Amino acid sequence: MTSVNLKEKTAVFAFAIIMIFIPQAVFADSSWIWLTDNRPFDILPPVAAATIVIETLAIWLIPHTGHFLKTAGIVILANAASFLLPYAILLTDQVHPGLQNVLNSGPYYIVSAFFLSLTIGLEFPIIYNSLKKHVDNKKKLLCTIIGANIVTTVMVAVIERIVTDGYYV
Repeated sequence: MTSVNLKEKTAVFAFAIIMIFIPQAVFADSSWIWLTDNRPFDILPPVAAATIVIETLAIWLIPHTGHFLKTAGIVILANAASFLLPYAILLTDQVHPGLQNVLNSGPYYIVSAFFLSLTIGLEFPIIYNSLKKHVDNKKKLLCTIIGANIVTTVMVAVIERIVTDGYYV
């Protein structure tokens, strides 16, 4: 009889925790119906603009980068990467070919906890590495980038869910 090692026990325990605390919903034989004329993609331009303004001002004013145009340009570049990547991922979906089908066929609320992780993972290194030499307090820059991204991501998620609505039938 072989004994189960600690790694295997830990893996089984972690899997059990994931299955318990992360709900897995299945909507077999159902379709998503949008109740509103707007889809999350439709509100992307105004929420992206608001996000860029808020993040630029926060990063420029709080850690005092001193370079408004450079800060704005870097924030625009970083946000373009984080806003467009989820759509690029949706485009690779083999089940729903074509962007319009992808955007209309399911509850594709783009902004979620995963999106926040993706945003921080993409934007943080771009912004931090580009601006760290322009601030006196790197920790303040770090906290401002993360804080501004949390605030704007929550803001966009709330707006997205208020302006767009749908359900499974």
